[in-house]
Amino acid sequence: MDITKEYEECMHKLIKKLEEEFMQIIANPKLDKKEKNLRTKPLVTKKQILLNTLESLKLVERSSNGE
Repeated sequence: MDITKEYEECMHKLIKKLEEEFMQIIANPKLDKKEKNLRTKPLVTKKQILLNTLESLKLVERSSNGE
């Protein structure tokens, strides 16, 4: 297994955990809309960073393979 696949698997696990945490916050009836927004924004940002990193890794791999 190449390193990009290992990173991809790891990032997908992290994304899944972020999504689970996101859903717990959204489902919490004790939080108002503002509090939910404050708690979910960092999770959304982290997810986007992971997705961008994953795309960059795939791009580098394609470039190194001459595609």
